[in-house]
Amino acid sequence: MKAFFPCAGFGTRMGEWTKDSPKPILKINNIPLIYYSLFHAKSWGINDGILNLHYLGEKIQEELRGFNDFQLHFSSETPEILGTGGGIRTGIERFWDLQDHFLVLNPDFILFPESGFNPWPDPEEQKKFDCILYLAKIPENANYTGLSLKDNLVQFEAGGYFYLGLSWMKAECLSDLEPDRPYDLANTFRKLSAQNKLGGKIFPGTFLDLGEKQFYEKYKDTDFSDRLMEDWIEFRNRILS
Repeated sequence: MKAFFPCAGFGTRMGEWTKDSPKPILKINNIPLIYYSLFHAKSWGINDGILNLHYLGEKIQEELRGFNDFQLHFSSETPEILGTGGGIRTGIERFWDLQDHFLVLNPDFILFPESGFNPWPDPEEQKKFDCILYLAKIPENANYTGLSLKDNLVQFEAGGYFYLGLSWMKAECLSDLEPDRPYDLANTFRKLSAQNKLGGKIFPGTFLDLGEKQFYEKYKDTDFSDRLMEDWIEFRNRILS
């Protein structure tokens, strides 16, 4: 089972926090953000992951040098950043196959799923959709792209839901993109939506989006152990050792 972790961004919304550090290794309770996503990936059966790297990517690679819970590939983007769509397509070309399917986990989000949650779709869902987005209701006064959800189909129209950085995708839905060129993943989502191939599910649990300075500063010293699965303590202690 495979997963992609978008880690190439400049983190400009984080202000001075990302002047010398890429956002995925900013720390929450002394644990770099990326480990929260890696923890969930492990618990969901992932054994093969890709991280795309651009801004200060060598620091992410060095941080994860000793990570051995599952295989990680580092897909460096030079000289230009490729966007999430281009980053995923290029990573597939380098390390996977267009017949693969995989999860996408955005390290900006810390997820607190309900017990027993697993994001992998069942066989019928895999036949029906090329991609499934996990959604949540837009919080009051939040500035997210509004999506609608009807009959498990996501539409890009005024709606009360937003994409919280967790999805399942078939690699073949990116086959029309050229590797090593920049693409916005939202354009692929829009195309799939128009074809009724973009599924959606409500995420069963809660979350924090720490991709902006004000939210990161609010929670950066918070211990979320009581809100994560029981295996988190053992995972965290190994990271800190």
